Amino acid sequence: MNSDLDNNSEAIDNRFLAWLLKDSNPTAAEPPQDPNLEGDPVEAMELDYSDPLDSEDLSLVLDHLDEAAQGCQPLNLGGEKPTVQNRFHALLKRKLQVEIERNPPLFPWETEICNYEPDYLDREAESSVPLWIPQLSNFSLPVTLPETVLTQLLDSCQEVVQSPLAQGAKLVRAASALFPEQRQTLNQLAGMVLLYPTRSPQEQQFFTNRYEEATDSQQMALSLLAAREIIKALTLPVSPDSKPVERHWQTSLGIMSVQAEYQVEGKVPRCRIVSRLPRGGSLTLRTAVAEATAQRSYPGYVSVESFDLEPNQTYPLEIRLSEVDQPPLIFAIAISS
Repeated sequence: MNSDLDNNSEAIDNRFLAWLLKDSNPTAAEPPQDPNLEGDPVEAMELDYSDPLDSEDLSLVLDHLDEAAQGCQPLNLGGEKPTVQNRFHALLKRKLQVEIERNPPLFPWETEICNYEPDYLDREAESSVPLWIPQLSNFSLPVTLPETVLTQLLDSCQEVVQSPLAQGAKLVRAASALFPEQRQTLNQLAGMVLLYPTRSPQEQQFFTNRYEEATDSQQMALSLLAAREIIKALTLPVSPDSKPVERHWQTSLGIMSVQAEYQVEGKVPRCRIVSRLPRGGSLTLRTAVAEATAQRSYPGYVSVESFDLEPNQTYPLEIRLSEVDQPPLIFAIAISS
C-alpha cells in the first residue's frame, strides 16, 4: 500500500514538474530526458525556455498547486529544490504583475479607471511663478508697467523702505535701480509725483497708454509713481495712540494679511504682529539686539511680539512662505511716538 502511495506521489511530482517546464505549445511533445545528462539542471531548463505562465490561466496554476498539495509528499528534487521553487515563485509573481497591469484595481467608488489631476503645483512650477508680483497689478497707476520693471522696483523698495530718508528721497533711490544715470531728472520728477494723487487728471495727461511707447521722462515718472505705491503698501506706521494698522498683499498662492499694533504698558513698549498666511510660513521681526520669530506648517494665522522696539525707528518684518524657492517679502514697521 505504501508502495502505491509512493508511486502515486512520484507520478504527481513528475506531472507537476513537467507542467512547470513544458513548452507553451500544448501540441508539442515533451523532450526525452537523458538519465546521463550532466551539468547544472537549472541551466538546462533555461536553454530553450518559454514561460508557461504567459499562456496559462492563473486559475490553472492554482489548481495544480492544490492537486500537488493534497495528501502528497513534496517534490523530491534533491539539492535543486530551492532553485526550482524560487524560479516558480518568480514566474508566478510576473504573471500576477501582468494581470494587474491589464486589469488595474479600482477604488470602491470607481466604476472605471480615472486619471486624477494633482490639486497642487509642484515645487519647480511654483518656483517659476512670481510669488509677490500679483499685488503690484492692483495698484492704481496710469499705465500698466511690465513685470520686469515691477520686480526691480519691488526689490529696491524693500531696501529703501527701511531707511530714515524723506519720502521723495526714497522714491528717487528706488527708481535709480532702473535709471542709474538719471538721478537729477528723477529728483525733479519726484517733486511733481508727490504733488498729485494717483489717477488724478493732472497726472493722467502726461502719459501714453503703453509703457514701452513712453518717453524716458514718462517712464521715469511712471516708475516713481509705482515706487510710491509699493513703499506705501510695505509700510505699517504705528504709534501708542493709533489703532492697529493692516495691509493686504495678493500673492500667487492667495491673499496674505499683516496687522501691526504698538502699545506702551507702563514703561514697557510692546509691538504685536499678526499675519494670515496663504500657506505655511514664518514671521521674523528684527531689532538691533534681538529678533522674534514664529512659524506654522499650514495656512492660517501666526503672530510675533517684541518688547525691544523704540519710538521713531523703523524695523524690518520678514515674511517667508514654506516650500517656495523665492526671497521673503520685507515690510517696514515704522513706530512714532
